[in-house]
Amino acid sequence: GHGKCDCGKCKCDEGWYGEACQYPTTCNLTRKKSNEMCKNSQDIICSGAGTCQCGRCKCANAGHGLVYGKFCECDDRECIDDETEEICTGHGKCYCGNCYCEAGWHGDKCEFQCDITPWEIKKRCTSPDGKICSNRGTCVCGECTCHDVDPTGDWGDIHGDTCECDERNCKEVYDRYSDDFCSGHGQCNCGRCDCKEGWTGKKCEHSRSCPLSVQESAKKCQGKSNLPCSGRGK
Repeated sequence: GHGKCDCGKCKCDEGWYGEACQYPTTCNLTRKKSNEMCKNSQDIICSGAGTCQCGRCKCANAGHGLVYGKFCECDDRECIDDETEEICTGHGKCYCGNCYCEAGWHGDKCEFQCDITPWEIKKRCTSPDGKICSNRGTCVCGECTCHDVDPTGDWGDIHGDTCECDERNCKEVYDRYSDDFCSGHGQCNCGRCDCKEGWTGKKCEHSRSCPLSVQESAKKCQGKSNLPCSGRGK
């Protein structure tokens, strides 16, 4: 909003400069206030990959577009292979310093080729519902790495050969460090609650035998409404 775009380049208004006219030529902020605005979540100014100019980060190597982000947190130089000097060895795309490899390639910089065909890779990673790793993991050479793996190395709440088991479905309120599965009245098996005798519901939250009288039950369901369940349920 501080200039005009001419053939892919910004022509800045008076008082502004930068490739996107994002920096004011005169700053009314103190150095302390400016630096505070430039700190990332770890309290590092411009992630150590740029300089702070009037509360905005100017990233190193900005002309090549390899370092970017509000706090210069994305460094695509991490994607450059030391031997070939190509980004992701030419077999993937880089986003915020991470390589996302084409089918048949893997490794931090997509430097390794899989020894099975892309068709076989897809087949091995396809979950029973027809999705790749159940949309809860990444497929590398025919093996799924699930998104939620417990830091201890044990099974996380998402597991299975194709990440088909999601045990978060067994918890009333999700907390990865909680063992409160199936309301304490059942066993969680691959994301499904198998309830103990006397309990029912998706999360074993309902008792099969109700201790309330018909009148007490109706009163509890009525609340502030004139009808039980507001007339929209049983």
